[in-house]
Order: sequence, then structure tokens, then C-alpha cells
Amino acid sequence: MTDTDPDPAESGGDTSDAPPEPEGEEKPDKGAADDRKPQDEGQDKEKDKEKAEEEENVRSAQDRAADPESAQQWGLFASRMDTAFQAMFGVGASGFAAAGGTANFFLGDTAVGQVGDQNFAGRRRSLEIRVRSGLVAKDVLAQIDEAYVEPDDYRELTRKLEQHQLLFIKARGGTGRTMTALHLLHRSCHEGVRKLDPDARLKSLQPKEFEPGHGYLLESLDPDQAATLKAFHAERLGQYMRDRGCMMVVIVDESTRLPMHEIGDLVSTGFTRVKPDRLLERYVEWGLVGSAPEADHEVLSRPEVKEIIAQLTEEVPARELAKLGDLLIEVAHDRIGFETVRNRYSAAGKAGFGEWFDAQADLEQRAFVIALAVFNDEPVQLVSTAATMLADRFKKLAIPRRGDRSRDVFAVSLTQRVQQARAELANGSQETEFGDVPVTKARFQDERYPQLVLDHVRTQYTQALDVVLDWLLALGSIPNPQVYIRAGVAAGLLSQYDFVNVYRRIINPWAVFGDADQRWAAVAALQVPARLPDYGLQISKLLRHWSRHTLPQLRSAAAQALGTTTSISPEAALKQLRYLARHADWVIAYRVGEAISDLFVRADPGLVLRTLVRWSRDDEFVERRLTALLAVLITSHYVEIQADGSERWPALVWFAEHRPDLRRHIVLLFARLLVTIDFKRRTYVHMKQWVRITRREPAVTRPLARLLRDIGARSGETASIRTHLADWAEDPDGPVTAARTVLEHFDQEEGPQ
Repeated sequence: MTDTDPDPAESGGDTSDAPPEPEGEEKPDKGAADDRKPQDEGQDKEKDKEKAEEEENVRSAQDRAADPESAQQWGLFASRMDTAFQAMFGVGASGFAAAGGTANFFLGDTAVGQVGDQNFAGRRRSLEIRVRSGLVAKDVLAQIDEAYVEPDDYRELTRKLEQHQLLFIKARGGTGRTMTALHLLHRSCHEGVRKLDPDARLKSLQPKEFEPGHGYLLESLDPDQAATLKAFHAERLGQYMRDRGCMMVVIVDESTRLPMHEIGDLVSTGFTRVKPDRLLERYVEWGLVGSAPEADHEVLSRPEVKEIIAQLTEEVPARELAKLGDLLIEVAHDRIGFETVRNRYSAAGKAGFGEWFDAQADLEQRAFVIALAVFNDEPVQLVSTAATMLADRFKKLAIPRRGDRSRDVFAVSLTQRVQQARAELANGSQETEFGDVPVTKARFQDERYPQLVLDHVRTQYTQALDVVLDWLLALGSIPNPQVYIRAGVAAGLLSQYDFVNVYRRIINPWAVFGDADQRWAAVAALQVPARLPDYGLQISKLLRHWSRHTLPQLRSAAAQALGTTTSISPEAALKQLRYLARHADWVIAYRVGEAISDLFVRADPGLVLRTLVRWSRDDEFVERRLTALLAVLITSHYVEIQADGSERWPALVWFAEHRPDLRRHIVLLFARLLVTIDFKRRTYVHMKQWVRITRREPAVTRPLARLLRDIGARSGETASIRTHLADWAEDPDGPVTAARTVLEHFDQEEGPQ
């Protein structure tokens, strides 16, 4: 099969903007060049200059892809995003459907996930499940089965779904509606459950979009779409479900109007949330399974615990019940005292928080508390510096005269600041481009405080909130990922309550007027509302708008966001990246390549490889084809896999060896790199780096030789690859011994496997 032969991965896909066939093109006359009049010398020089600049841009993008620092910085961003989310929300940014299984993924030197059987990497037993669009991992569904408590009307929901194959659940958020929908679908659809993208149009769905035997969930129905639904649309969709052996549940917010006279028989409006005490009881029982006999298995029967439970209302979020359950399990094991629980969850404790914040000594102290909310568990010096910036802004508002804004730098010690903030100092380490370094970190004693502090400022101090928003905007321009990522996550938290205002004041300016770092701050901010069903559609539309904007900085920001957003499925993200690749310069192409690397790690490597095969066909647009090939180099440079021991393999070499179904795609992509003039030199440089890795990881040697042989056979470059190996084996500055060993195995291979 030659490079022009069709590959199975190349069939299908969106071809709406495929290049048209040439119409009436005349073949150039071989003798025409001799008869042409001389071109204007100035035009020739301009064309030569443009060509030289284009070649330099190509080299620059490829050199950047090969730079270990690029991979390291990319990996550090992923790691710092997880750290920021953990500090603010108690769960990492990848805690939706992170991968798990047999081998660890690395971006640069930073572990970012695993490859193998997909599972849920968050809390082992969760009362609140959030999943990204696409196929829901089996372990997530198994966890739901383990944790689920049926509401009173569960049987009626089951009856309606089985009768019609289509069910609308109309209920307010926080009632367990998503977990109920997933549980219903998992019980009836044994082939799997998929979450639809938030912009899915129920009226436009076609039978081919449904896999037989699967369940489908639309987690939030757009009010505009809801208002125009007709009985005909519902009946047709229900018939599609029956024909394909599928079922679908659509969640509708209680504030959204539905045409009940059209689809009322498909709607459940009596959905009731399970009582908090029942959920908590189930959670604690699971947590104590297998505990030592001396653990207090009757902890929920203690009078002081019953007092806390009696104060729980139905508005308590499921995640808070889970945290309370964790604390009670710790109490049962006598690892913490009950006073910790009382301070956090009693009515008096909740009232005491507002009183405590309002009683903070002065502007400096309140600024310190707010800065700690944004930079929780970061180095204390960073917290103090950010607090000083914020305090100065408060003073400009509170003390108009500049001469009255003096600061006694020895008035309050850092120890006092930390104590008054109900925080603590702890020894820790910090990831840097130079390795881990020891630092002293500041963090709240109560992990709920970062959200509580910012929420208290938002609801009680509107003027102060204006100052905080301006402060966050300024923090986003500081070229330090520790700072701009934390500022982005804090802005994202506040955007959940006033998205339009925060977007216009902070997120959009970062994306439009900022540099690459500020665009990352905007990406970090968008990740927060993207976690919420009610914002999934808005974030999806926003990224689509950015990806089609005339401003290159917005298209670049869209590419940066599409690799990590949880608001849409990997398939939908790749579709938007495909559009960006069609009109990409080399800067945007590089961002698309990084997004591809992220999806390769966090989603489905097979999906990504098949997509790159389609994008890199000869009949594709040149920009998209070159972007795809650059993405192959970036992914191959950035991503390593640590297999069952200590071995660190280049990811694409590992997949070629261990996934026969993906090997042909990897071979084809590298064959295309070798026969593309813009990438040939850099591809050989990359292969030389693979050979160097065999010195560190001898187990890679033979698989690499087989892969190089297959790439040579596919591309017609076998002799050239062998010549390069022989040259490296004789190069005093090259990997001499490793190249000789690989060459020996290369010559032993008889052909493609």
C-alpha cells in the first residue's frame, strides 16, 4: 500500500470545506519560462522575502516542537491547573473522566494522566458526578451504581423511559438529576452511555448518530430549543431510539418553559431529591466498610452528630455532603475530634464565618485573606505580594488622598496575619523548570474557605468586588504561571454568578489584548463554568465564536482552550480544531498541535490519530495538512509513556508496539512526514532522538527498529533511513552505540509486520 492508497482511518469525517477540483487548469508550457518577460525586480525581492519568512516560520514552529522546554512548560501548565483546581474546589481540573490503567502519560517531565481502561479518577465514592461530553467511562457508571440512592419517584421515571425510550426530567440543579439520568440509562442500555454535546439539536439528530444499544444524555436543554419542540420532533426521536435499541434522557432546568401540550407525556416534573440524611448515611456506611472493629460504626447515632444532621437542608450541595461524610469517617476512626465538624457544619459555625471575616482588623488583613483565597497553598511570599497589591487598590478607594496612604511595614507580623486568617504555614515543594524547590506555603485550615471568602465578598461587598475584579485582571498580566493560572481560576469561580460581567471585564480582555500567558489565564477561567451543565452550551458557543473570529489572538485562544475544555466532547473539539487548522498561520498551527497533544492524553489516542490521518491527506487544504503533520511532531516530542515498570517510552513508539490497531496510523503519519519537504529534516532529527532514548531504555530498541522499518517501507525511504542510522553510528557526537544496535535490528527485520 503506497502513501496514496486509501487508509481505513481516512473514510468519513466532515468534508464540507474540502478543496474543489481544479477547473480547466492548463498545464504549464515547458518552454514558457524562456519566453517570459523579466519580472519587476522589486516584486521578485518581495516574493523572495516572503518565501524566506515562511521558511523561517516553518523552522521556528518545528524547532519549538523539538525544544524540551516547550514540552516541560506545557506539562507544568497541566499540573498547575490541577493544583489550582484542587486548592479552590478540592478536585483537580482533570477530575471528570481522567484516564487510568496500565501506563502513565507524561507531558515533558510532568505526569498528566494514564492510558488503559478508562475510569473516574476523583473521589472513590461520590455523591456528585460530573462527566465530560462523549462516552461515559464504565467505572463512572459503576461508581454511580454503588453510590446511588433512589428518589421516591424512581419507578415512575423508569416506567416512562421504558415506555417511550425518551424522557425529559425537569428539575432544579443540585437535586441529583444528572446522577439519576445516568443511573436510569446504565440500567437499561448495556452497550454504554454517551453524554451529548451541549449544542446538540434534538430536532436535527439523525439515526446514524446513535450507536445500537446505547443510552444518551443531554444534560442541559437550551431554553430556545425547548420552546420550539413539537410532538412531531419528540415522536420522531423516540422512533429513532426504538429502531436503534437506544434510550435518551434530557435534563431541563425548572426555570425552562416546555411546550407541555406537545410533549407533556414525556416529561417528569415531580422529581424529588433524596433527603440529605439518607445520602449521608449511605456515604458513611460505604466509607466504614472494611474498617477495623475499633472504628465507631455507629458514629451517625451520636447525639452531637444527629444535631448536625438535623440542621442540613435540601439546598446543601452533594459535594458538601461528601465532605461532611469524609469528616465523620475520620471522627469514627478517632483521627480528628468532632469539634472540627461542628465548626464547619453547625449553624453557629456558618454564621461565625461571616462574623469572622467582617471582624478582620483592617484593609491589609482583609486583602491578605482574599489573596489567600486566590493563592491557597501557594508560597507564602507570593500570597503576601498579591495581598499588598490588593491592599493598595483598596486604599485608593478608601483613602482618596495619596499622602494618607502610608504603611507601617512592621505593624503586623506574618505569623499574626496567618493566624488571623485561620490559616497555617507548611513546608512544601514547588515545581519549576529547574526541578522541585523547597518553599513555605500558606493555606487555610478549612479547605472550604477559598470559595467561602470569594463568595462572601461577592454577595456582601459589591464595591470591594469591583476592586477584586480589577486586581485579578492585573494579576493575569504577570508572566508567572503560578499567578495567571490562579487568577484565571478565581475569575472563573466568580463568573459562575455573573458570567457576562466577568467575561467582559476580565476574560475577553485577557484573550484579545493580552499575550500568550494572559490567554492561558482566560483558558483557565473558562474551565470553571465549563464544569457546570448550565454553562456548557454558552462555553461551546463562545469557543466556536472565537475559532471563527477575524482576530488571530482569539483564534489562538480558542485553540488553547479546545484541548482542555470539558464543556464539549473530544469529537466536537476536534471538529472546531479542524476549522482552525484550515485557516492557520504557524502560530495558530502550533496551538492547534498542542491542543491535539492534550486530547491525545486526556481523551482517546485512537480518535486523535485517525483524525490526523484524515487531515494530512494529499487532497486536504495545505494549511490543514501541514498543521496535522506539525501536530504529529508536537505529540511525539511532548508525550512519553511510563509502562508497567520504570521504562519511559516515546508515546507513539509505545502505541505502535502495543496497539496493533493504531500502528498503521502511526506508520502512515510518519511516512507522510518523511515525504513532505517542509518536515523531512526535522523528522530525521526526531528519529535520531528516538535512537538516543534507547540508551536509557534498551527495551525500546527492537520495537523502534521494527517501527522505522515499517515507516521506510510505507514511505519508500527505507534506504534513506538506513543511511541515517549508519551515519549516526559513525558520528562522534551522535548516539554511536545506540544507533549501531538499532541498525543491527533494523537490518534483521524482513519487512512490515
